[in-house]
Amino acid sequence: MLATSTFASADPALFNPQSGRLDASRIASEIQLPVSTIAEAIGKKAPSVRKHPDASSLQPELRRVYRIWVAIVELYAGNKKSARIFLNAPNKHLENQAPVEFIEGGDLKPLEALVEAMTTRQPA
Repeated sequence: MLATSTFASADPALFNPQSGRLDASRIASEIQLPVSTIAEAIGKKAPSVRKHPDASSLQPELRRVYRIWVAIVELYAGNKKSARIFLNAPNKHLENQAPVEFIEGGDLKPLEALVEAMTTRQPA
């Protein structure tokens, strides 16, 4: 589980201003992935995620994606372009798979572990 202290700087752009909840479409746009990919990552059907991108039922899994993204952005000193490159580049700590492949496959645990190791400066 990722330490909450790692996420001191929340990104309000990823929340729906009316509901105050994370918004899957805003997260997808920020990471530059289709909403359907975010839906797959959180184990939900794309049409329902598109229709209600900030639904309460999505929040637990959206928080996982959010934590991963925010941690990577923080590791790159707020440089979102570099964070996106990190997501798309093969990573030796992930058996040369790109982190985005885990998001696309809905397997967030390896990314959570990698980000945790990176933020605490431990070997992956």
